[in-house]
Amino acid sequence: MDKKYRKEDKKKLIKEKRYEDIYNKYGEYEYDKLLIKAMYEEIKEEKGTLRAQLWKIKEQILFGIKKIGMYGGIALLSTSAVISSDIEGTKKENSIKYQNEIEEYNNKISDYANEINSMNLNDTQIFMKVMDDMWENIKGYGKPKKDILGFSELDLATEEGQGVCRNMASDVAKKLNEINPEYNARTMAVQLSDDGNFQIADIKRNILKEDQTIINEQEQTEENEDGIFDKVIENIVGNHAVTFVDLSKYNLTLVLDPTNPGIGIYHNGKIIMLNSEKEDDITMKAKEYTSAILLQGGTKGMANTISSYASSYIKPKLSFEEIESKFGLDAQNKALNEVRTMKLVNKNITEHQKFVDNIKISSSQEKIEEPTEKENNTDIEQGESR
Repeated sequence: MDKKYRKEDKKKLIKEKRYEDIYNKYGEYEYDKLLIKAMYEEIKEEKGTLRAQLWKIKEQILFGIKKIGMYGGIALLSTSAVISSDIEGTKKENSIKYQNEIEEYNNKISDYANEINSMNLNDTQIFMKVMDDMWENIKGYGKPKKDILGFSELDLATEEGQGVCRNMASDVAKKLNEINPEYNARTMAVQLSDDGNFQIADIKRNILKEDQTIINEQEQTEENEDGIFDKVIENIVGNHAVTFVDLSKYNLTLVLDPTNPGIGIYHNGKIIMLNSEKEDDITMKAKEYTSAILLQGGTKGMANTISSYASSYIKPKLSFEEIESKFGLDAQNKALNEVRTMKLVNKNITEHQKFVDNIKISSSQEKIEEPTEKENNTDIEQGESR
């Protein structure tokens, strides 16, 4: 049966709603895929596009579980054992097992959030500073040593910490939520294309391990040479992780890429990176079902992902030009310069204050060590009277 005939036959069976015949002729995989498409069209006709989109993403999440399970050995979180287990249950176990490390990390980012909030920064400055500070305070991009499901940010908890995109996206999300819970920051799995042209913001990175999801300055990402099988896997589960952030005041969801520092938007179910050098160039595709099942887990994860997808269809209060002006590459680098200047000023003030305090201490000690002439006379007089 040639490809053209199969395509036309499937269309005919769908139009006639002969789903049982689809299953018998083409198997469960094609049946599921075609059923989703057919039901989507029916819902769209009866209930409207948005309702249909919500239903479609829910079905894709469920459909994706089968595919992820089949290829678990090289999926986003590395092992089929993790993928096939109860993600939410594993997270709970890890929260107990790594309780001390989690508490230490949470205390650390709480202090960090207080410091950030004391600076009265705008959103762009906050986003850029958090990504900049992350790179400054870790060893660099490399294979994570812990990679704890549900707490991948722990790999970046020290100056010797290192990790890949999922660790970085999670770390930035946790810090942003501590700074402002209304950001609703969360990690999203994406497919990073190899034909986009993406320029990173002016943040110094230390790459310990080269990876296809690392974008080098003034270069396109290299072609993946691992073969067509890995390409199929990536198209299902994604090959990269970013941070989603809500700005409800603008009806807008931003996309932060901590690995390749830059900002984009999640609009109409699509990611558009503002650091792209080509207009409307989609360098990333969101993998909602991977994020719901693997990164978040359980029904809550699915609900959050569907909510994110639905919100992307709400019209932003800003025009694209205004979004570009506030969050584009020029705005990103401007924000970086501003927060770095603030840091330098605060450092100089602190060092000056230490200098002044040391002078005060030294001066005070000198006064204590050298009694006044009056005190000397008093001692002499008291000595004579004795």
